[in-house]
Amino acid sequence: MLTLSPSRYTLQVPLRGGRTLGYNGLSGGLAVWDADETAIFEAISSGAPVDPASRSAQALLHGGYVVPQGVDELALVEEQYLQHRFDTRSLVLTVAPTLSCNFGCDYCFQGQDKPTGTMTPEVQDGLMAMVERFLPSLRRVHVAWYGGEPLLRLKVIEALSDRLIARCAEAGVAYSAMMVSNGYRLTAEVARSLVQRQVKTVQVTLDGGPGDHDRRRALLSGRPTFDRIVTNLQEVIDQTELILSVRVNIDHRNAERIPALLEHLAAAGLGNRGRLGVYFAPVEAMTSGCHTVEDVCMTKTGYGQLEVELLRQAFALGLASLPRPPRFRGTCAAIRPRGYVILPSGDVHKCWDTVSFPERAVGSIFDLDALARGDRMRQWLSWSPLDNAACRSCRILPNCAGSCAYKFVHAEDTRGEAASLPCPSWKYNIKERLLLRAEKSGVIGPEDIPDDVAPTDPAELCVDTVPAAAK
Repeated sequence: MLTLSPSRYTLQVPLRGGRTLGYNGLSGGLAVWDADETAIFEAISSGAPVDPASRSAQALLHGGYVVPQGVDELALVEEQYLQHRFDTRSLVLTVAPTLSCNFGCDYCFQGQDKPTGTMTPEVQDGLMAMVERFLPSLRRVHVAWYGGEPLLRLKVIEALSDRLIARCAEAGVAYSAMMVSNGYRLTAEVARSLVQRQVKTVQVTLDGGPGDHDRRRALLSGRPTFDRIVTNLQEVIDQTELILSVRVNIDHRNAERIPALLEHLAAAGLGNRGRLGVYFAPVEAMTSGCHTVEDVCMTKTGYGQLEVELLRQAFALGLASLPRPPRFRGTCAAIRPRGYVILPSGDVHKCWDTVSFPERAVGSIFDLDALARGDRMRQWLSWSPLDNAACRSCRILPNCAGSCAYKFVHAEDTRGEAASLPCPSWKYNIKERLLLRAEKSGVIGPEDIPDDVAPTDPAELCVDTVPAAAK
C-alpha cells in the first residue's frame, strides 16, 4: 500500500474551526484544508496509518503537502534549481554607462566617492562583440541599465539600446530591458524614449515623505529631490506606458513614518494605477561603502513584522499587489553562467554590489576568452545554497535559493545581523504574508484567523533532520 509522508516544504497556519491554511514551497500549493484534511495531515505526520486513497489524503497529495514515502524532495529541488540557474540560452547584462551619481545617499553600498567617467565607444563596441559571440545560442537577451545614475548618460543608453535591439531582431532573439534609477531625471519625455527602446520597468527609490527622503537622498549639492521625483512619477504614469517599481529602503531612522509616505503617494493619485507598485527593502551594511549605517539597521525580526503591516497598507491603498512567494529568488545574474555586469571602463563583474571594487572584477570585456577561466568567476559559479547546511534544511529553500550570493561569497564585508543571518524577510514573516494573501483573495475572512496565531518563527522553518551531505 502507498505510504505517505509530510512534505519537507509544507507550512501550516492554523485557522478557526479545526481548519488549516497550508502552503508548499515546492509545488506552490496554497489552500485551506478542512478539518478532515487537517486531521489526516496530522495523522500522516505522526506516523499513524491512513488510507491513501481517501478524499482527504488524495487532496493533500495532489497539492504536494504530502508525498509518497521515499521521495527525495531535496533532490527534486536541486534538479529544478540547477536547470533554472544554468540555462545558457539567456544572456543577462547589467550595463552601467557611468558610475557617477547626482545623489549622495549615506547608505549607498557603492560609497560616496564615485568615478565620473562615461562608457567609451570602444567599450560599447566590446559589449556588442560579447553579445555577438553568444547570439547564435541565445533565446533571450535582457539588459538592466544601472549606475551610479544611468540617466546621467541617456545618450549612451539610447545609442546602445538601438544597436542591441536591431541586432537581436535580426537574429530572432527576444530582447527586454529595465532600469534602476533614482528618478530625478525620469521625466515623461525621458520615459517615452526608454519605452521606445523596450525598457519596460524602471525601479525608483523613495525613502519616506519629503522630510525623511530629502535627508537621505538629496542631491550632491544638498538640494531636495522628493517633490521632483513624485512629479516625475505622476507624469510618467499619466503620459507613458512605463511600469514603475518604487523601492522604499527602511531602517530605524524612517521606519515609523513609512505609512505616511504610502498615504502621500495615494493622495498624489498614484494608487490603483496598475503600472506602479511599491515594495520595501531593509537597509543593510553589506559593503565597506555603507558600513557607517550598521547601527541604524533594523533586526530581521523587527523588519519582517513591519514589512507585513506595510504590505497590508500598500495593498489597501492600491500601491502593491498581494505577496506571492517567489521561486528560486536567489538565482540572480551573479550566479548564472551568462550573467555579467559591464562597467564604463570595460571591466566585467558578476554582482552589481562589487562595482566600486576593481579588485573584484572577473575580467575585461576586451578579453572574453579569459572570462570563464578566472578564479573569481569560478567563485560565483561554484557557490550554491545546496552546499550550505542551513539552506538545505530550510523549508523555504524552493522560494529563497540562498537569497543573495554576495552575502556568502563576500561574507567578510557584511556587517550586522545580515552577516550572520543572510536570509530574506520571507523567513521572518511568511505565515503573515500567506494569511494576507488568503484573506484579501477572499479565501478566508478576518474571522477565520485565530486571535492567538503565532508570528513566523524562523526556527520552525528548519527541517529537523539535516541531510548528512550537508553536515
